Amino acid sequence: MKTIIIGLLMTLTTLTANALKNEQSPYLQQHADNPVAWMPWTKVTLAKAQKEHKLIFLSIGYSTCHWCHVMEEESFEKEEVAKALANGFIAIKVDREEMPQLDNYYQNVYQVMNGRGGGWPLTIIMTPDAKPFWSATYLPKENLLDILTRIRDIYTHNKGKITDATEEIAILMQHSDQQKSHNGDSDLAQVIERFNTSVKESFDEMSGGFGTAPKFPRATLLEAMLDLYSTHHDKALLDMVEVTLRAMAKGGIYDQIESGFYRYSVDGQWHIPHFEKMLYTQAELIRVYTKAYLITHDPFYKKIVNDLITFIHNRFDKDHLLHSASDADSLSAEGKKEEGYYFVFRYDETLKFLKSKGHTAQEAKRILDYFHITKEGNFERSTTNPHIQESKPLANLEKIKQELTTLRSQKSYPFVDNKILTSWNAMTISALALAARLDPKYGIEARTRMETLLSSLYVKKTLYHQKLANHPLKVSAVFEDYAFLIDALVDTYGIDYNETYLTLAQTLTQEAIKKFYDQGSWNLSDDAYKTKAGLYDSAYASAASVMTRALFKLSLLTDDTTLYEVATKSIKQNPKLMRTYPDGIATAFDTFLGYKKGYAILKSTKAALLKERKRIEARVHPYLLTKAITLDQPLWLACSMQLCFATDKVLEKVLEKIEKR
Repeated sequence: MKTIIIGLLMTLTTLTANALKNEQSPYLQQHADNPVAWMPWTKVTLAKAQKEHKLIFLSIGYSTCHWCHVMEEESFEKEEVAKALANGFIAIKVDREEMPQLDNYYQNVYQVMNGRGGGWPLTIIMTPDAKPFWSATYLPKENLLDILTRIRDIYTHNKGKITDATEEIAILMQHSDQQKSHNGDSDLAQVIERFNTSVKESFDEMSGGFGTAPKFPRATLLEAMLDLYSTHHDKALLDMVEVTLRAMAKGGIYDQIESGFYRYSVDGQWHIPHFEKMLYTQAELIRVYTKAYLITHDPFYKKIVNDLITFIHNRFDKDHLLHSASDADSLSAEGKKEEGYYFVFRYDETLKFLKSKGHTAQEAKRILDYFHITKEGNFERSTTNPHIQESKPLANLEKIKQELTTLRSQKSYPFVDNKILTSWNAMTISALALAARLDPKYGIEARTRMETLLSSLYVKKTLYHQKLANHPLKVSAVFEDYAFLIDALVDTYGIDYNETYLTLAQTLTQEAIKKFYDQGSWNLSDDAYKTKAGLYDSAYASAASVMTRALFKLSLLTDDTTLYEVATKSIKQNPKLMRTYPDGIATAFDTFLGYKKGYAILKSTKAALLKERKRIEARVHPYLLTKAITLDQPLWLACSMQLCFATDKVLEKVLEKIEKR
């Protein structure tokens, strides 16, 4: 009888509504109906673990993560897993996009423990006082249940073993932080040589990109390569970037029908992606394809930029703010979530549809061949994810894409996470400001989005991290929000020289220094949970590197030597990493190159700058800024932080001196 009562009580415990029902995060809401008694990451939750002497089971993911969905379906929706977690654990769910500082810290824990990068879902098991001792990414249900049982047994009968593990991990983490904070300078030629050697050794000559499967776009690396080419003219760098950009744009990692890049390719040929589309992926690749066009003037790149911006409008835009991502999975005809279901095509179904649209059998088969839609398919259940290999496009290609979009629309579009993130919106605004060099309308769009972002997430002089429909602003901004927004404000100033953007950038910079700066390095947040902002570009550009880049630009635009000193200290925070792995910290390398090569600023009147914009931008100088000043006569000045080194009434003469520096 006693056993039955205890079993009943455990079942009732797991069936109670978990605490995520009260959270704003779309990801946490996805888990709100799990039988697992999830709790959010709060001081109250952590105190509960200590008070009840229970281990902490921490699971970190995000709403459009395919393997997070798989682990939820296999494990977190199962009563037996809920019971196992209720027996000795406090289960905590974290949205990595809502709390990027926590995710970054525990990804570092995983890397220290396992000697390789982590991912999502991330699983961390900790002592009641939140000291980690075990980590994993995705786990099948049986593995998870076995691990929970074994860890609970060790904690009950051999706590010393766990204590030893936590102390060892703490030492490793401390050593990792000490390596990050070692300041010093590096030789430019040595760093460039190492960068070139690394990218050339890892370049895939057959398919483009770097390394083997799974293969990521690595937009920040591609941008750094383009900037290095622009300053040092190594044609091999440009060739590698062009091969990669064309392979991706023609591959399955790019949605050939509606545009938009998926997050990464599971194979080395760019054919089969994980089908989630992230806002940050689009923003970073808009920058890369824009720079590729400015260097080569190849209309292929310009079209990709235009199509990416159109995709963002169509799928992510909400009143000039942008949602964060769309899911890999969508509902099948049977009502079951399937990865890629919306995006893939069946041969017979597509052939029949094209004929119904008036295409002859020969035309329809030609279309199928162009997109490589075959009977055997290249994805699950004989379906095809389109990719193209031909250089000559189909006649009426845009019309055909619209028809295939209509065919797709018979299926449900994947879930879109409607969370508005300050950092990712700012990142996109910077990309639009750069794309304005291709079409002035993108500059207008950048200003509109900036004004909307500020009015929505910078309220009563307080910056917030995220906004969700029908919810009050709640989560304060973290370091990456400041970094990307300050960078975007500087970039938006360059569109029409609105001084209010510089003024706000200065204000936010002072706040950021007060909140996050620590003797040459930066923290990801200003709460009790200190996490160093590293230089590695992971899913997107390092916030520390973006902040440093923004500070170099802002210091020149405002003649602020103090900011320049902060930027200089920041770029010198890890010389060993800069010398040994510059391609892994591509944004920091790019910023270091600008620092060594010399950021320059071209000054003249606003009217003169706007009139001569095309001639100035034609120089494709990645570290050249422009500033509007008041002058009594027509004049052009070229300056560094230290001095003005060229002055002339003739623009071309000044531009030539800038390039010769």
